[in-house]
Parts: sequence; C-alpha cells; structure tokens
Amino acid sequence: MNNTAKTNLFGALLVSTALLQGCSTAQVDTTPSDKFADKGYQSFGWKTNLPTGISGPMDAFYRLSTTVREVVSAELSRKGYRLTETGADFVISYEFKATLEGGMDNSARPVNPTSAVINRSPDPAVVDNAYALSGPREVASLMLHFEDGDNLVPVWSASISQVVENRNQPDIDKVRRKLQPGVARAFRALPNARSR
Repeated sequence: MNNTAKTNLFGALLVSTALLQGCSTAQVDTTPSDKFADKGYQSFGWKTNLPTGISGPMDAFYRLSTTVREVVSAELSRKGYRLTETGADFVISYEFKATLEGGMDNSARPVNPTSAVINRSPDPAVVDNAYALSGPREVASLMLHFEDGDNLVPVWSASISQVVENRNQPDIDKVRRKLQPGVARAFRALPNARSR
C-alpha cells in the first residue's frame, strides 16, 4: 500500500471514529433556569408515585421509570437537593418520546456509484449497507419537567435525546450508563441547593 492510500485510510478511520463517538453522545436541551434559581429550592419530590405490583409487558416500563428516578435523584443529591415524600419545594414529572429523525432519501441514489472510484468496482454489499445505514434513525427522548411544589407552575425543563441502538433488546444497565452523563449535563444549568 502506498503512502497516499495509507493516509487516506487513516483519514477515513479518524472520520469514522469521530462519527461513532458523536452518535453515542446524548443531545441535551434545557430551558433557562432563572425561575428555578430565584426560588431557592432545597427539596424535591416526584409528581406521581410509581405503581407497584407491575408485571408482564409493563415491567420494562417500570424498570425504565425506576432507572430514570434513580439517576435524576442521584444527580440532584450531588447538587445538594434532598428527596422528600411530601411537601417538596419542587416536583418532577417526566415523559418518554420516540421519533424517527434524519436519514437520506433512498430515491435520490446517485446514478453511477462507481464514478468516485477510478479503475475499481465497489462491493455491492458495501454500497447497500451504506444506503441502509443512512436511513432514518430512531431517537428516544426523556423530557424532565420541574414544577413549583406549592402551585405546580413550571419552573424548568430539559430534554435528553439519544439514538436508539437496539430497540428490541433494551439493556437497563446500558440505558443507565448513557442517561447519567445526559442528566449531569442538563443539571449543570441548575444552581446548587441553598442552605438556610
């Protein structure tokens, strides 16, 4: 392999690595935290309780909800907020959403896939995989809503979105590992709890 080919291969590997790492990070969007910061909150609670005794198809949802609550509670505790069952300064609710985003229109395939490569025929499987992987991706989002504990007025919200890698075989531990940095990034916008 000549130096030009090695340089091109190395460049392609670097770009691929950057793209793969970019796909593995969560996108985090938050609203301004002014209202939240002005209140001087110290405690939080959940707007609704998790139902008990769930089995069957709802078990995965229960485990996911439990994981979300554990990750959010741990991150808020690090910031000095304490979880309380009743009389919380602010309450948290959350919702899940899944959407299809991005992708390439497969009807717009180039006329001649060999035009970019001189004296070489591309592997048809590689070309087909490139088109298949360029399709829409499923993106799962977690929306967190913080409301004032006294009057339930919204004071802050965040959305954490991640590309779904294996929808049919969800791995709760993997979800937790990916959710933790996303929640930590979202909560950077929040002040630490004030001590009275």
